[in-house]
Amino acid sequence: MSDDFPQERFSTSEDLLKRLQERSDDFESVKVMVVNDLPVAGPQTQKRLLTNCCCIIKTCSGESIVMHREDFQILQNDGILQRLKIPISLIPLEAR
Repeated sequence: MSDDFPQERFSTSEDLLKRLQERSDDFESVKVMVVNDLPVAGPQTQKRLLTNCCCIIKTCSGESIVMHREDFQILQNDGILQRLKIPISLIPLEAR
């Protein structure tokens, strides 16, 4: 098995926004991190530090989407999160 995390990459932030808009009915909540580095463990417990990340979108299907700061700003400015009326919370450093 590969040690890589499953990832979907996009060539532009606009492509990411389009994909998220297509999946928006699956969003359950949004967590915004106050600090930009996120330590994560993958399916085989491999560890990685994701940098410049500030948002985790939890989907109803159980998936987590980790977003970089710039991409989250685009998503937020689009207004899709306000239209969905799902919970949005801030995660302080101590809670990670």
